[in-house]
Amino acid sequence: MQTMAEPASTAAGAVLAKYGVAIAGFAGSILSLSFLRGLNRKQASAAVLTGFLSSVFTTQLVVAYFGLPGDTESKNGVAFLIGLLAMNIIPAIKAAAERLLETRGA
Repeated sequence: MQTMAEPASTAAGAVLAKYGVAIAGFAGSILSLSFLRGLNRKQASAAVLTGFLSSVFTTQLVVAYFGLPGDTESKNGVAFLIGLLAMNIIPAIKAAAERLLETRGA
């Protein structure tokens, strides 16, 4: 005998399926504030926005590049981690790019 899912759980599942990456990225970027001390409101807002946008726009790229599973749970986990770590990853990428440009003489 098949039972029907509760409407609330079905609606929450639909929202999570559609906006899961954005929600996970936002949650990660908010949590990242606990690691970043001494920020004023403007800096904290910029940190959250950076983490959120980084997670939204790079999650699919990271999943594809590393050959990770493409299911919803994996994408949400990757989005959370990108949101959490974006403020630390971006300066490292910038430093690596500067070193690369210096070695190539550009």
